[in-house]
Amino acid sequence: SIKLSELQLVVRGLAIYLMEQAYYIFKSYNTFYSQNTGGPMGSPLTVALAEIRTSHLEHLAVTTSPNPPKTYRHFVDDGIGSFTDKAHANSFLLFINSLSNDLQYTIEHPSSDGSLPFLDVLIHPDLSTSIYRKPTHTNLYLKHNSSTPTGTKISVIKSLTRRAYDLCSRQHLDAELDLVYRICLANGFPAHLTTTTMLKVRENILVPPVRPPKTDSSSLTVTLPYHPSLNQPLKKALRRHDVSLKNSSSPNLRCLLTQTKSSPPNNITPNVIYRVSCNECTASYIGQTKRPIEKRISEHEACYRLNNATDDATGNIKFAPALHALNSGHHIGWNSSEILTTTSSNSHLDLVEHAAINVLKPTLNRTDQISNINSLWNPLLQRITSSFRPKPSNITKFPN
Repeated sequence: SIKLSELQLVVRGLAIYLMEQAYYIFKSYNTFYSQNTGGPMGSPLTVALAEIRTSHLEHLAVTTSPNPPKTYRHFVDDGIGSFTDKAHANSFLLFINSLSNDLQYTIEHPSSDGSLPFLDVLIHPDLSTSIYRKPTHTNLYLKHNSSTPTGTKISVIKSLTRRAYDLCSRQHLDAELDLVYRICLANGFPAHLTTTTMLKVRENILVPPVRPPKTDSSSLTVTLPYHPSLNQPLKKALRRHDVSLKNSSSPNLRCLLTQTKSSPPNNITPNVIYRVSCNECTASYIGQTKRPIEKRISEHEACYRLNNATDDATGNIKFAPALHALNSGHHIGWNSSEILTTTSSNSHLDLVEHAAINVLKPTLNRTDQISNINSLWNPLLQRITSSFRPKPSNITKFPN
């Protein structure tokens, strides 16, 4: 047996806990489903544990098999081995599948010409390599006339060309480069641009350029959707004011017409700008939280209930709504808190909160605690708040 250290035991316990606490909600938030086998989809831990499991199982098979392969290598969920014949390969398949009931392998033998695909590499009988494409591959890539930044379109040519040089043996390289050229033309790329870009990739491989370290001295970065006629003029204009422009993906039809995930109930919605108001006067407070709003409002209410609205050591205000209630004797509408808006990322919260406080001017917010946002955003603050669609938080846990 192997004796685990205290840290290893903690990590092991956390991993087991996370894998056993996988729950899903479908269609309605009234029903929860527990995942009993496998790991949560999309979890980084699942990826790591899957790699550990397959590596352990394949190592066990190779070291304990009565007739192991001559060589064996694997990458994620694909493995490749060297066997004397088909019977040898099939016997090893039966052996490795006998070691586990919930993880079963399949096998692919070399084709009639002796070649064998592994990932996106086609291994030939003489052990030379070329690019492997599935029979269903259509050679469709980003079209040159698509509304996409020029650099993104050129990267299609670069990546296909670079892959050819990286994976193809010398005897297959010319054929693959010719195919890449024809694929680019079929996707609408001009012949001159394709040829120039492919030659540039070749030059960089033969004589790698010495690139200075990247330094972004811009004081502000603006992210906007790409526009084919406005992008370059706007980038040049912003550069004169020490502002760099980055492009984000604009919504496509699939994003606009489908909703694959249900929105969470209001009271557990994260990444929100919220407003808490007094029930007996016009006083209000605007704040932000990355966590579910109910948790944040609970902290406000607890400070009022425990008479803990200020820091005893410094005298600084910790929770302005609680302090207002304690000083005035008024009742705060904790349950009637509003969600002014939500953000797709918590990185946007500071800017949106800054806009809400400056435009809506809540009386309980201290101006010296407003987020430090560049004044270049000031002309847009009104527009940001005009997009607010306030909705109730639907919190019901506090006494009225």
